[in-house]
Amino acid sequence: MAFTKQQASNLLRNTRLNGRIPHALLIAGTEAAGCHEIVLQLAYDLNGAEASSIESLRHPSCRVLRPSSRSRSILISDIREVEPFLSLRAAEGQTKLVIILEADRMKEEAANAFLKTLEEPPDHTLIILMTEQPARLLPTILSRCIRMELRDTDSSLRLSKVQKLFLPNLQYALSLVSKKEGDIAAMGLSSDFRKLLDGRKQEISKRVNDALKIEAKSISEGSDYSNWEASQKDATLALIESEYLSEREELLELMSLALGQAVLIASEAPQLSPLCPELIELSQRCSIHELIYRMRAVDKLRQKINFNVNEPLCLDVHMLDIIGSRG
Repeated sequence: MAFTKQQASNLLRNTRLNGRIPHALLIAGTEAAGCHEIVLQLAYDLNGAEASSIESLRHPSCRVLRPSSRSRSILISDIREVEPFLSLRAAEGQTKLVIILEADRMKEEAANAFLKTLEEPPDHTLIILMTEQPARLLPTILSRCIRMELRDTDSSLRLSKVQKLFLPNLQYALSLVSKKEGDIAAMGLSSDFRKLLDGRKQEISKRVNDALKIEAKSISEGSDYSNWEASQKDATLALIESEYLSEREELLELMSLALGQAVLIASEAPQLSPLCPELIELSQRCSIHELIYRMRAVDKLRQKINFNVNEPLCLDVHMLDIIGSRG
């Protein structure tokens, strides 16, 4: 469930007053949704720390981590720097607060080092991870945090770059469903899904590798670049795969959102601005029961694709339930 800024603030205030502040909190959402304001309020409530922004937060009981390398990653050295602070005893009546901005940018070795802190958190400590892309975090990190998602205060939908690229393909497929050509639409959409992600993976790979080359040269002019590059190979591949999986999740979320809107339209929900006009036609053609079935089929695809090495086959099979003809 996504909260408004006010709902999240009230919940955290009650949690604090009842003495039940968790040791690790994941706040997912945009700055426009109020994520930064909520964290600044927590810093004030817990430690009396005042600042106009998280970047300018300066207080003995607070630390802020952010991507610092040229590749915009959080490195293991960044995690190591905050460990001495965590080992200190909290000041009387205060809580050691560590805020990690763009937590999804943690490289694999940094994330693994950070896991040790989450597994054995020091007393009187609150670690806050902030990200707009929670799907990029390791499942082991997600499982150790209390997750709070914030939604923007306006009603407009904000699609990611890859979602905007995929939306025309989804619109066309939905138009074919209304023409009783769902099976053709399903196969076409499955192919479009794979082609788009293949292209995006190539772009991600180029961007990450270019950034790492710049970072390598900045480390030491006299260093052996080939040795450094070899040592970073696994971490680089992991970063590329992480971004690829995140964009794949965004495409699945777009399909789920579209079908969810069709259910609401069919239920005559007020004041709903659909992603595309095809959803109105779809809601008139399909029963609510059928639309819910299709929406749940997206969830099944999401569950299966994470464990299925044959991604194309998995997509083809489940896309028939999502878009294909029924009955």
